[in-house]
Amino acid sequence: MTTIWDNDTRYPAPAAFELPPFITGVPSQAELDAQPRLFTWGELKDVIQSGELDRLSRNKQLQHTYEAWMQKQRAAWGSTENYLVNARLPWGEAHRRHGVVVPPEPTYDQRTALSHPEVDLVPSTRPRGDGVTPKHRRVVSSEAGAGAAAVAAHALGLSAPAPSTPASCSHAATAPSSRGSSDAGSGASSPSSVAYVSLESVLPKVNRRLERARARRAASDSGSSREAGEPEGDREREEEDDDDDVYLKYDAAAGLDSSKYALLPNDWPYCVPYGVRHYCVWSRVPIAHPVLVDYERGAWAKIEAEGLGGFTGVIPHVRLPTPAPEAAAAAVAGEGPAAAAAAERDTGAAAVSGRACPDAGGEGWYAVDVRYAGAEVRRWAGVEYEAKGGHEVAKMVRGLFDPRGFETLWFVNPPRLQSVPGYAHFHVFARRKTPTEIDVSEKVWNDKGERVV
Repeated sequence: MTTIWDNDTRYPAPAAFELPPFITGVPSQAELDAQPRLFTWGELKDVIQSGELDRLSRNKQLQHTYEAWMQKQRAAWGSTENYLVNARLPWGEAHRRHGVVVPPEPTYDQRTALSHPEVDLVPSTRPRGDGVTPKHRRVVSSEAGAGAAAVAAHALGLSAPAPSTPASCSHAATAPSSRGSSDAGSGASSPSSVAYVSLESVLPKVNRRLERARARRAASDSGSSREAGEPEGDREREEEDDDDDVYLKYDAAAGLDSSKYALLPNDWPYCVPYGVRHYCVWSRVPIAHPVLVDYERGAWAKIEAEGLGGFTGVIPHVRLPTPAPEAAAAAVAGEGPAAAAAAERDTGAAAVSGRACPDAGGEGWYAVDVRYAGAEVRRWAGVEYEAKGGHEVAKMVRGLFDPRGFETLWFVNPPRLQSVPGYAHFHVFARRKTPTEIDVSEKVWNDKGERVV
């Protein structure tokens, strides 16, 4: 639920998967609103634009309560990932209905794609020999997490599920981590977070593509054909390499793919300003992939160190037109010395007396308010930001939170800051715009979320 101002229900908040009723001990919105604030909206923007995401936090009392509550969930479910998969995320509903508890399925690991096609959550665009395009399949491991399943069943008041025949392939990550081990439910495509696909894991594929491109150019220059006598294995490897890279993408026409992504309110939000709501988008595919920065090593290193972030729905800064001399004189005459001083400070403030709405190129009172606001509002007015490589996440955020109705700040924590490294997710702070801001925003964005001015 997102705060509505003055009963203006234009552009409602997206549907989010609310807390299941059997999960207790989570603070209500009224209890959260009773907590002191630690950040203003402008300060949050500064944190995200600077990449200093470690400055974000809950207030200390809420953090203490959260840690005690989360410790109970880990004791009941076996791990944070088990709690998320079986209790909190919507993909566990079928498990709960049938009284079955399963170990977590880690986010797709790019390095296992070719050896374990059953974990591929993106349908292949390459048809099989029979001409039928294979659909993605999920194989759930029955080998890992048996102890966690027992305590989770107890937590749900269910009898523990009977052991089943081990699956031939496990959906647990199989690629070794940088520490030389592979933990079910915590498989990582980078050393410490499944939200990131490591550059080293994809460079061999990229290099093969480059080599094939060079070979084609050489063959073209010599007039020969590469197809003749090409080994079958090389052809298959090329087809595999040409499959789409797997990472978070958003198709505005199709909307949010609920088989891969889930929008949840953060049950234990950071200390954001009153009226701002904190959401998390959970993903079954990695969020950050080196292809987003064209495999540029320096840009990718920055993402791994600082994460990703951006703003959406920022009303662009518009300079007020200079009023006609007679309009300014009338305003001054109507308001006395104080208005005269204001008009002298800013000749763009036409009819600031309140008797008539200023013409500010269609921006009305909003533009005047920004001009006369405090330092923080003026500092951030019209400031847009999107980290390099963040375009796909930003596209998804704009699709979820209509920029006409919301201004949002979003961020993906770097691996070192992720509290749940075994499941990919990113954060969204959503501020519902006031009716005046919505009026202006309707002139800036169309119904497809595209900026028109």
